[in-house]
Amino acid sequence: MSKTIIILPETEGPTLCVSLTGIIAAEDFSEFFEKPLREVLNRFDHYNLYAVYQEEFRGWSEEAADLSFKCISAVASKAKKAAYVNAPDSRRLLMKMVQPLTSAEVRYFDSGEESQALAWIRE
Repeated sequence: MSKTIIILPETEGPTLCVSLTGIIAAEDFSEFFEKPLREVLNRFDHYNLYAVYQEEFRGWSEEAADLSFKCISAVASKAKKAAYVNAPDSRRLLMKMVQPLTSAEVRYFDSGEESQALAWIRE
């Protein structure tokens, strides 16, 4: 079980819901983000992402950051919506960089707005 990426019970259908904390390791990213995301894509051919960055989130290891960028680049065209709660500046910058690869609607929410973000992602 990952201690840095937690798949939330709100995950259902084409929506992957995760909580991120600490420093994301490559193994955690592969097993608890990329693998579940690919499973969603195998079933629905598109996905939504709901990601909550906990106060204790510190970023990605160098290897995990590389895997994350490769994964996003590979599947960005299949994204419909992405809701980021308490997202760090690095996530916002990355999403601006991959914007030409996706037509997904992306919204950012502040800490404490988790229920609004979840409601929006499910609209």
